[in-house]
This record gives sequence, C-alpha cells and structure tokens, in this order.
Amino acid sequence: MVDTHIDIVLQKDMKSYLDSILDGIFERITDDEIGENELSSLQSIVLKLLNHFDNLEKILQLDRFNQILSVMPGSSRTIINMRILSIATRSSYVRDPTTIQFLFEVSRSLHDYIDLSTIKDKENNHCANLIFRFIHMVDYGSDGERHLAFLVQCRGVFGSMSEVKETVVHSSNLLVVKATRSVSNYVTFVKSCIACSEVTIPSIPSHLKQLNLYLETAEVALMAGLVSHSDGLVDSALRCLHSVDLLEGSRMPKDIDGFQSTLCKFCSLIVMIPGNIELGVTSIPRNMFSILSSLSWMLPCVKAKALCALILTVAALSQNNLPYHAIHDEVKGNDSLFYCDQQYLQEFLSFPVVLLQCLIDTILQEPIQAAGANLALDACNAIASSFEVCQGASDICSKLVETAKLSLSSDNKYLQSTVEFLKNRGLIQRGEL
Repeated sequence: MVDTHIDIVLQKDMKSYLDSILDGIFERITDDEIGENELSSLQSIVLKLLNHFDNLEKILQLDRFNQILSVMPGSSRTIINMRILSIATRSSYVRDPTTIQFLFEVSRSLHDYIDLSTIKDKENNHCANLIFRFIHMVDYGSDGERHLAFLVQCRGVFGSMSEVKETVVHSSNLLVVKATRSVSNYVTFVKSCIACSEVTIPSIPSHLKQLNLYLETAEVALMAGLVSHSDGLVDSALRCLHSVDLLEGSRMPKDIDGFQSTLCKFCSLIVMIPGNIELGVTSIPRNMFSILSSLSWMLPCVKAKALCALILTVAALSQNNLPYHAIHDEVKGNDSLFYCDQQYLQEFLSFPVVLLQCLIDTILQEPIQAAGANLALDACNAIASSFEVCQGASDICSKLVETAKLSLSSDNKYLQSTVEFLKNRGLIQRGEL
C-alpha cells in the first residue's frame, strides 16, 4: 500500500506526508526483520524517490533517507547504491565535503558487495566504473592536502580494483599540476603526491599500465622541478619495461599500438631529462635499447618502430638547441648543461651507429614483405630527419628504398612521399630512383 501511496505523494509534492511515510518506514524496518516481499517493496519505494528527485542534493535533504539506506541489506542495497552513483556521476565534479563522504560510504558498500558476491563480470565492471568515476570527479578545490588524504583513503578501501588505483595515480598527479600552478611553497605537498603515486603503481597488475603511469608521474615530477624523483621514476619505468609481455600466453602480442605509443612517449620524455655525465648522457636510451633487444616476444615490426623513435630521440638530444624543455626554470636541458662538451658529443656520435645497424637487421627479419617495405620507409624517414647528409646515410637510404620498391607499387603514396623527402634532404639525387 505504501508503495502505491508514494506515487501520489510524489506527484502532488506532499513533502510533509512524505516525511511521515519515511518515518514510518524507518520505524518498521528497525523494529522488525524485513521479509522478502517487504524488502522488494522498500527497494521500489527508494528507487521511486531517486528517480523522482534525480538530484543528489534534494535526495540527501529527505528525512530518514540515509538511515533507511544504511539498514537495507544485500542486493537491494547494491541496486540502490548503483542508482545513487549513477545520478551523482552525471555531474562534472562534486565539491561538498558532506556529499563526498556520503558517496564514499555508498561506494564502500558497493565495493564490499562486489568482493563478496558472484555477480556477472559486466555488472562488476559497471560497479567499478561508477566508483572510479566518483573518485575522479571529487574536487576539494584549493585544499590539496584534504584531496590527497581522500585519495589515500580510496586506495586503502578500494585496493582490490585496479581501475581505482589507476584513478588514484592520475588524480594524485593532477594535484601536482594544480599545485605548481597555484601554490608558491608546494615542494613538500608535491613530494607527498608523487610518493602516493610511487606506492600505488606497483600494485597495478598490468606492466604496460604501470609503465604508462611511471612515465606520467616522472613527467609531473619534472614539471615540479624534482629531477631526482623523476630519475627514480624513469628507472622504475625501465625495470617495468623489461617485464612487459604483450603475449601473455597468446601467440600474437596484444595492444601493440598502445605499446608503441608508450615507447614514443618515453622517448619524448627522455629529451627533457638532464643527462648524468657519470652514468653517461646516453644511459637512458642505451638502457632502453638493451631492454628492447632482450624482449623475446617483440616482433620485428614493433622493434623497428621503437628503434626509429630512439634514433629520432638521440638526434634531438645531439642538437645545440633542444626542440623543447621541461617547463620548470630550474630543470636545465642538456643543451645548457653540456653545451659544446666533447664527451657529450662523442657519445651521440657513436650510439646512433649501433641503433642504425640494429634497425637494418630488424627490417630484414620481418617475414611479411609489405610490412617490411613500410618499415624500410619508416627507417628512411627517421634517418633523413636525424642524420646530416653523408655518403653512408645516402647509401643506406637508397638500399632501403630499393627494398620497399620490391613490395610496393610505384604509385604508393608513402613510397612517393618518402622518396620526395629524401630528395629534398639531398640523401638521394633527383632522377636516381
């Protein structure tokens, strides 16, 4: 009967009567054990309230709502929690501390049910999406310390969800970015944020995701001027790279595009990191090259693209003026630290030769001719963009173009544009090919 009356009360906007109904419901469910039929009716009533108001602030203003929700058991509570989070996460952000705490408790209850139930993966994923969407939209404004404490709390409570831990790292890194833009004395706080990310990342199962998060955190550390922290994060990223296995039991690697994108991001980051003369200014790209060479699962097509990226990186680092720098004034680029340093220049003269030979060998290992042809053109573009015009570079490019022409038609757009680029760079003569 109450279920039916609720429709009329909501339709007529009879707030005082609604309060009386909720008082009666709360007294009933606290005095006696709820039967299955009553629980179904209660679930229906609460869902009607949520669907009618469809606004979290109005819902939280209802007398007894929180108390009724807190005593609802099992799957009914989960259904209600999911609906609450669905309503809440339609907003861009949530800033009210009371609302944040309420949604945190709703998320905690939902998480606990997921851990103990055998619901389908699709439902499980939906619950997880709602929880980490909520975490992502929390915004404490200028109170970064409180926001960081919230993230640490989320990591502790929702630690079984990998997606939540990824969100914690992203949000913690975002706090670093905000702090560097708006706070004058931010070093201690930023170090706490980076520490939060460093502690969280290793607990994420996917090595590829770990790698991306280490690189992201290293980048924000550089943005804050924390070079030593960035160095440590890059070292962690290199160790993580060594553990990446895209095969994971299958015959073909998974997410090749994502892995290649990550390697390109890594190479781009290397350009901004100040070199260490004691370890060798090419120590990071050399370590990356060594690790990539040791990965048994890596297909020639993946390795060749990675080597092209490394060649371009080394070329960028060898310039007197780097193409870009870290935005923090105290983070000096290698063009400032090692300007006209002969030892620095010598390292960048020897290393590309090793990379280039490995690249050529890798292209020859590609079993699919058309793929090998495109890799040969990739190599030509990398060489033309990186090396000064010389006979050695010219000979290599000519041979690579000939290799590509064996498998590609003369009207292939990539072949035509590459040949034109080589001619413009003076690496092949017009009319030669």
